Amino acid sequence: MTGEAFAVLAALAYGVAGVAIVQGRPMARGDNGVFLSVLLTAALSCLLWLGWGGTTTGAQLAPRDLMGAILIFAVAGICSNGIGRQAMYWATERIGAVRAGLLRRLTPLFVLPCAYLLLGEVPAPNTLLGSALVLAGVLIYVLPQTRAATPAPNTPPQISANPLGLLLGTLSALAYALAFAFRGLGLDTLPDPTFGAMIGAFAGALALLALALARKGLRDGLRHLSRDRQAAHWLTALGLSAGQILQFFALHSAPVVSVALLGTLEVMFSAAIILLITKGETVALRPLILASILSTAGTAILLFA
Repeated sequence: MTGEAFAVLAALAYGVAGVAIVQGRPMARGDNGVFLSVLLTAALSCLLWLGWGGTTTGAQLAPRDLMGAILIFAVAGICSNGIGRQAMYWATERIGAVRAGLLRRLTPLFVLPCAYLLLGEVPAPNTLLGSALVLAGVLIYVLPQTRAATPAPNTPPQISANPLGLLLGTLSALAYALAFAFRGLGLDTLPDPTFGAMIGAFAGALALLALALARKGLRDGLRHLSRDRQAAHWLTALGLSAGQILQFFALHSAPVVSVALLGTLEVMFSAAIILLITKGETVALRPLILASILSTAGTAILLFA
């Protein structure tokens, strides 16, 4: 199977996960399976690292450099698996899988200032053009529905283009952008992406655990994190974990440009599942197609830049 095929399967996995988040919300009694998804990602990334012969990771580094890289990977993991994933869940629960997926297209836009501040990378003019196209694509779909959204007949009451959900979706994209920048810093010292992914996943899980215990205490906090284990929650966890791992395999046998562009299919997969199967939220098809074209074009320019 080619790398491009892995990338398409990764986009499908992320699309399924987005819809499953919405489906799991009505039956949620705790965190809607956020902690479960991070734990599963940590376990699978650990197995992947061990299977890749990663037990010698960092053997040639000085202890100080190794600990510095681990700390940077941990910060990246808190940004992505902690803040980014939690905000993505909250946003998807409020505005639906399609809008949340489009807002995640803002991640390349936010990468620009993060990379400048952390890595000293100055964006080229074509990079700014690509960012503008991504932003235009998101606004074309989101803004008209924010002004006047008509829910679908089976849409749960909490699904709408509400400002809080849009803000959370934007926060998720920003957190993922910070994670990319910190991960770049870590890989400069320790070029082992599977090790970085494993450390980040465990750090994100610990951050979510600490937050729950601080907010609710030991007993209630653990119950909040562990009680949502319905089929929809497992489907979300498997989708997010599978998407991350499939992208890893795709990057090993296909160009980064192809993998990232095919990743934008996530929004279309979510829309297709909603239109054909769940019918759980409103999908404005024509604006979605235009938004996807603009966002994909912008992403292509960013990657070629």
